[in-house]
Amino acid sequence: MKGGINISAAKNSTFKIIDLETGMITDEEVRSEFGGVLIPPGTRLNRKLIDQLKETDITEIQIKTAAAIEAEKGKKIVAREKYEQNLEDFSEAYKKAYYMKKVDFRTVRSLTEEAVEISEYLGLEDILKITRDIDRYTYSHSLHVGILANKFGNWLHLKENRIYNLTTAALLHDIGKSRIKKEIITRPDSLTDEEYEEVKKHSEYGYRLLKKSGRFSKSIMAGVLTHHECYHGGGYPLGLSGEDIPLFGRIIAICDTFDALTTDRPYQNSVSPFTAVKIMEKDFDSFDHSLKMLFVEKIPYSLIGDRVILSNGKLAKVVFINPVHPEAPIVKIGDDYLDLNSQSELYIEKLVKNMEQAEKIKEEIEQN
Repeated sequence: MKGGINISAAKNSTFKIIDLETGMITDEEVRSEFGGVLIPPGTRLNRKLIDQLKETDITEIQIKTAAAIEAEKGKKIVAREKYEQNLEDFSEAYKKAYYMKKVDFRTVRSLTEEAVEISEYLGLEDILKITRDIDRYTYSHSLHVGILANKFGNWLHLKENRIYNLTTAALLHDIGKSRIKKEIITRPDSLTDEEYEEVKKHSEYGYRLLKKSGRFSKSIMAGVLTHHECYHGGGYPLGLSGEDIPLFGRIIAICDTFDALTTDRPYQNSVSPFTAVKIMEKDFDSFDHSLKMLFVEKIPYSLIGDRVILSNGKLAKVVFINPVHPEAPIVKIGDDYLDLNSQSELYIEKLVKNMEQAEKIKEEIEQN
């Protein structure tokens, strides 16, 4: 019992603003009257946030009950175990496609069910903070694109079976690379023109593998085939544009690009989610604009409260997202607040993925 309110016993999680206490955790995003996200879901309220809410016209918000918080912790542990198992299972499925030139439908169904569950149990910020093994990039990239696409489908309020098929298509978007020589796929330096043209065929190879099985829907196969088409033309393999590109292809293109940008690869270092958002915002040719803007809104807001490393090496905390410039949030360094949008030479270089990394950075800063 705290402040007269038994959180764990509450029948629902709706609380009036005047009854909020520090330490409570939001259960859904809190938006301003103009539609901008004030507080993302999963935020632990402090006195400043509560005072800010009292200054708005908002009368009540959704708060997670103690029971829900404990259940969520357990689900996250299960999800991380499933994540590791999914990587192993996908590795086997990929090898089967490589050596046997086939995709096993039952294995893919199991992989999709696991990815859907992982997406449900892990928040967007959890996914972005997972430490990735560069040697397992092909598998982890496919899984992360699948999870991001699953979340995307939920943001769009697609029907459950459509979200399921979208997740499957995203998981399998690069399965055609199993038909390309491993030394080409994993090469750390530049490809020859001939090798690059071969790599570009992976979407067609993937489509043929799925069609050969005779078990996958047209929407799944279309998503795999068209995830490298560009909204304003110039993509491959069909040279489609606009809404001639199937919805699954347009969504996977966004998730694929974002994950590739934010993950270390043999031939390219990663950038922060904020830098990736900036890069994608400036790309007016590749993506469906309305889908892209939904995506680049969701990513930064999910990271409010997380720690980041700035380009000057300092450790900071993301406290507010500028809706006009989401790639340049307001951050807190010690007791000071800094608007990165007013700092042309300063930007977020890395997302701090765990407290051990944060402590190490603090020690390095203090030593310097």
